[in-house]
Amino acid sequence: TAMRREAWLPGKNSRICNTHFFTGNKLMIMDPCHPDYVPSIFAHKTHKNGSQKLERYQRSQRRSSVVEPMDSPSLEVTQADPEEGCTAVGTDLSMADIDQLQNENIELKRKMASLEKKLESQEKQLQDHMFVSLSDFILNDDKHTHFYTGLPSISVFFTLLTYLTSIWNASSTILTLPKQFLVMKLRLGLTHQDLAFRFKVSCGTVSNIFHEWLDVMAKELQCLVRWPSRKEIRRNLPTLFKTTGFQKDRCIIDCTEVFTERPTSLQARAITYSHYKSHNTVKFLVCISPTGAITFLSKVWGGRASDKVITKNSGLIDLLEQGDHVMADRGFNFPEYFANKCVRLHVPASTKGRKQLTGLEVTHSRKMSRVRIHVERAIGKLKSFRILRNTLPVSMVKRRNDNSLCTIDKILIVCAALSNLGKPLVPK
Repeated sequence: TAMRREAWLPGKNSRICNTHFFTGNKLMIMDPCHPDYVPSIFAHKTHKNGSQKLERYQRSQRRSSVVEPMDSPSLEVTQADPEEGCTAVGTDLSMADIDQLQNENIELKRKMASLEKKLESQEKQLQDHMFVSLSDFILNDDKHTHFYTGLPSISVFFTLLTYLTSIWNASSTILTLPKQFLVMKLRLGLTHQDLAFRFKVSCGTVSNIFHEWLDVMAKELQCLVRWPSRKEIRRNLPTLFKTTGFQKDRCIIDCTEVFTERPTSLQARAITYSHYKSHNTVKFLVCISPTGAITFLSKVWGGRASDKVITKNSGLIDLLEQGDHVMADRGFNFPEYFANKCVRLHVPASTKGRKQLTGLEVTHSRKMSRVRIHVERAIGKLKSFRILRNTLPVSMVKRRNDNSLCTIDKILIVCAALSNLGKPLVPK
């Protein structure tokens, strides 16, 4: 009856919570799989096989969670169809579809290879645009030619290049001849490693090209640093020398120095140390004609050598003739060496041993300064080849292969020859 069913139901404050409850007229067993499952506080009321049911339920849930995608092809094994001529495969695709996919794959690979090749070509063009070869510069403008080579124009550059290659064949074929000429690095004074990066070759190749071209150019261009005759000097004498009263001047001389690295040998270190520059240097004598052309270069000496010693042993005095005049600064105040050849030495007046110069001496010294300044300009033009501004390594001061000239002597000859190919310093 209704009253009896109500008596069986747990009250609001009842602690009884077993595994059964009534729903209408139906008695439900509390299964853990059921949505209305209510756990019991009485362990002995739990079904004996509850744990097994729970495990079966978890396994069923795991199986049901693995669902095959609806769009995936069925992998049923099919029989071969003799009418279509297809072989049985484990997929719904036919052999015709597979051949079509393979052809599409081949075509895509071909297009990808073509695009990769095109991309590499564009990257190379971009790199070439970002880093333009030096030879591309000098072939377009005289200004660039002068900057990279020290030569005045493109025509002079190719004339000189044609002359050198007509009497000598370069052993290296890795670089073109214009690029090999630029590897001389005299103008910019670049390092071998820098040139190797620029031209994409090894440092050994750059070194071999440099010394090979240096030997040839020092030998063939030495004729451009020549001692002119007295007749040639008189014929090309600038107006400045005529108006200042120095018509008989044969040359203007001065010494200059180039920094070198510090040698490891104590004796070499002492010989090359210059107290004037407070550095290890090599020193050489420069002689120019009245027009400003370099006509004589001595061999290099250690920076410790004095102007007097270098001038005496350079061989310059032997080239002078009786009656010639030579102009120099106060450091060459040893006229007795030139007097033996009946050559007069012009040096500015000095106040040594007295307080003041006479008016005539002041006027004469001013006129001499206007003329003598051109030897400083010639040395500055020679050192526009920046290899002579840099600190030379000790290897360039030594002789190579038992030659009579060391590397720096050859560099001086080539730089002086290229400098003489430019415009005269002193106009007529």
